[in-house]
Amino acid sequence: MAVNKNFVVKNGLEVNDNLLVADIDSQKVGIGTSVSSYELHVLGGIGATDLHVTGVSSMGGSLIVGTPQASSDISLTGNLNITGITTLAGSGGITTTGGDLYVGGDLF
Repeated sequence: MAVNKNFVVKNGLEVNDNLLVADIDSQKVGIGTSVSSYELHVLGGIGATDLHVTGVSSMGGSLIVGTPQASSDISLTGNLNITGITTLAGSGGITTTGGDLYVGGDLF
């Protein structure tokens, strides 16, 4: 039977315990969790074809960009373009570059 209508949920939705939870009161959605702490809260691994992030982003654990590797480092395949303030070894460590380093303006 085909129904040509929108799917409407008025007071929240819960599918199979914590598989998918939508809370109308808090305006939050949880996937893989029964307690949504964010507008969209996903517990577990996330695979994305395209990811567009605007604003401040915090990441804990491994961040792998490009080909997945078994590592706890940040791995990047391709180019990295940074606009704005960048802090390298902010606690007084050593920063190493593998090529030429060009600095414009004053260097302290």
